[in-house]
Amino acid sequence: MKEYVAETGGRYTYADDILNLQELALSMTSIFSECTDFIISGCIVSGNAIASGYVWLNGKVRYFEGCPTASFPYYIYERNLSDTVTYANEMNKKGRNNFLCLGGTIVPDTPDTLTGKLPHFIEIRKEYAPRFIDKFIGKYAVLVDTPFSKQTIRKDLVITGKLGIDKTVESQTALTVVNPANSYSFKGIVKVNGDASWGAYYNGLLVNEILLQTDGSIHFIKQGTELAYIDTAGIFVPSVSCTSLKTGSLVINKNSIANYDDEKDTGAVNINVAGYKNGNTKFRDFNVYDGKKNTLPLIQTVGKERKVNIAGNFSVKAADNQLALISSSYLKGDSELTGSVRFKDSSEENIAEVGYIGTDNFDFSISNMIGNLILNSTGSVNVQSDLQVKGTSLTKLYVSAGTFKDTLAKKVDIVLGKGLSSEDFTTEYKKKLDAITSGNIDSGEEGYVTTANITEALKKKLNISYNLSDLNDKSIARTNLQVFSKTESNNRFLKTEGKLLELVSLTADEINGLSAEQAAQLKDEKQAQIRLNINAEKKGTGELKLSKSSNLSDLSDKGVARKNMSVYSVTEIDKLLAGKLNTDAAYTGANFTDEMKQKLETIKGGSFAYVDDEGTSHAEVEGFVMTSQVKKELAKKAERLLTGYNDSEKNSIASNINVYSKTEADKKYASVNSLFQDYITLLVSQGKSSSDAQKVLRDKLNVLSKEDVTGHYLKKDGKLSDLSLPNADAKKSACQNIGAAYAPEYQTKIADTGWKQMANSGSGTDTRRLFVRQIGNIVCIQGVINTARRDGSNMGGTVAILPNGISTPPYGMRTTLCDWNDDAKYNRGTSFILRGGTRNIVIYESGWYNVDTDMNFTYMV
Repeated sequence: MKEYVAETGGRYTYADDILNLQELALSMTSIFSECTDFIISGCIVSGNAIASGYVWLNGKVRYFEGCPTASFPYYIYERNLSDTVTYANEMNKKGRNNFLCLGGTIVPDTPDTLTGKLPHFIEIRKEYAPRFIDKFIGKYAVLVDTPFSKQTIRKDLVITGKLGIDKTVESQTALTVVNPANSYSFKGIVKVNGDASWGAYYNGLLVNEILLQTDGSIHFIKQGTELAYIDTAGIFVPSVSCTSLKTGSLVINKNSIANYDDEKDTGAVNINVAGYKNGNTKFRDFNVYDGKKNTLPLIQTVGKERKVNIAGNFSVKAADNQLALISSSYLKGDSELTGSVRFKDSSEENIAEVGYIGTDNFDFSISNMIGNLILNSTGSVNVQSDLQVKGTSLTKLYVSAGTFKDTLAKKVDIVLGKGLSSEDFTTEYKKKLDAITSGNIDSGEEGYVTTANITEALKKKLNISYNLSDLNDKSIARTNLQVFSKTESNNRFLKTEGKLLELVSLTADEINGLSAEQAAQLKDEKQAQIRLNINAEKKGTGELKLSKSSNLSDLSDKGVARKNMSVYSVTEIDKLLAGKLNTDAAYTGANFTDEMKQKLETIKGGSFAYVDDEGTSHAEVEGFVMTSQVKKELAKKAERLLTGYNDSEKNSIASNINVYSKTEADKKYASVNSLFQDYITLLVSQGKSSSDAQKVLRDKLNVLSKEDVTGHYLKKDGKLSDLSLPNADAKKSACQNIGAAYAPEYQTKIADTGWKQMANSGSGTDTRRLFVRQIGNIVCIQGVINTARRDGSNMGGTVAILPNGISTPPYGMRTTLCDWNDDAKYNRGTSFILRGGTRNIVIYESGWYNVDTDMNFTYMV
């Protein structure tokens, strides 16, 4: 770097001095060369104003004048200009480049006049603008306060002290806690499928793991085997061993199950209350076995059939033994009440039955389908009510001994020669008896009927005094009459006193298992459906609506309403119109927009380059100039050169200034773009051949033809390959003439790769201190490696890889290091192996973990 020095005596100032100063200034900005565009200082946003400041834009430091009324986003973009200055002989040439910047709401889409590319720009928003602290300092350091939501450190960061973090820790790979002393580590990672894993590792191998899957389940895994998992259905463990377990009010203690918490006599242990997925879509059975692995349970409750099967003896043991069959739906006066005890064979076919069987009577039946019925007691069988045989009372089939004796006393004795009575049974009587025939009420036959026939027929008739209460089946009777029962009517029709309450009321089955919020939501849904059917609105909805007749006078907050409708109030309009012109005095011209204002602000005064009266040279300033300046500048020029001449005037001017016109010059002189073809054409027109004309031109130019050059001279790009050297002696002579060595007699230069850093195998390896170099066929590996930094296990893990460009060894090599102790039990060591034809250096280590070890390999290829 050159430094300006001025001693006493009057020193001249040279252009080199100015260049040195410029070089010094440019060198100061070189520290920003790797940074993108940003604000160096100033340019502070305050409301809609942007203060002035300096910016780094397209590799240059530029000054921005600021903007008092900016619209966001606002752009500061480069504007590059070239100034012309007056050189010697009053010639105007480029004297400097002006690297400037402008601001606006848009960036020009035309290339810059100086760079030829679209302008660079800096975008300023109210909430953010790129500044020195984040674009320069933030590129090389961690900021205490940054305008961004996060910062990125591109290399490893090691903190030797305690790290305190007030917020969350986020990693894109893993969070790891390592204990170098015992080779164990704890690592938390998020896998590709989104599962999160917390695992314990030994020498890089996963030992135990807690896996949090994306479906919300948690899995506990030991060496690849799942021990347990938790999901929305619950906790699943293959085997649980404990002496006591409590869930809800239920306690399982050793071999007993009890309701532990309910402080009342009705506390219960419920089994199979709910079915599939805690719902009621599927039935459930309950089985109790005898502990001998039999397939048939001793006690089985069949949910679908609502029955209980017992495969062993059933005993009822209590102070008052009793087996009760209780109906859950009917009372004793209802014929629908049935119940029985049935005896079945192995195929579940009925063989006997005891109980109330039919719904058309109130009879208690005892049936044996395969044998007789035996009543056996040590004494008598006492029948308290009437005993019937096939529906007929025994009193009607048999007579008692007393009745038989009394009746027999009324009979006449048999007298020989007489009939059955004291009266003679004559033929006339017999004819009368023969004329009397028996009939039947059901068939309508003529004749007499018996009391039994009449009694049986009357049983099938309704008693008027019973008011239809003696109907055999009231349900069938209601069906025949096409009427509903009281229960059916209550369930089917709405009650007037209910006022539609039945439609929205929730039954116990509907709210079973629902929370209070869910039950309220279900009731709201029912109410909404009823309102939809009757075309009604929800209570209170009308209070939320505006009355049409009020014309918005019932608005609760007119100010908020006007704000929502984006309209002004009368007071606001009057205030805005105060001091304004009336419509008849309205301005009818073009509106002066911000864009026009910005265009006017960019238009500035300029001037032509000139030399003042004192001889000082002034550079050209970009901008508008006055008419007087233009006239003064044009006065220096030939005015007619600007307006043009006709052909006659052009010929006169050419003659006056002793120059050829274009037509004359084209005829007299060769055109540059014709490359002397005009001269050759002239000679050919004079009778020479093309080859002769070319030779005449070469002679005048004193040059050789292509054939002459090709036959006698070597090509530059041939690099002596076109030099005729027929034998070794000729080649040696040529080498001697140019001072070069003859290659076959000298050894070629040995290739040298220089020292290269060994390559890493993965994120677990570290080869920053291990290097390799190949000179010819000799390869040398030297440096330091840490035995803990490896890709794989301690028995065959990779610690480094030969980089491309280094030859692999033809045969295997091994470097072994040992640490001997008096007690051989504590001996330790490590080996590094580089197998033939491979690039990986692998480690075999025992007791030599996390040790910085010097390594060297040297081999020939």
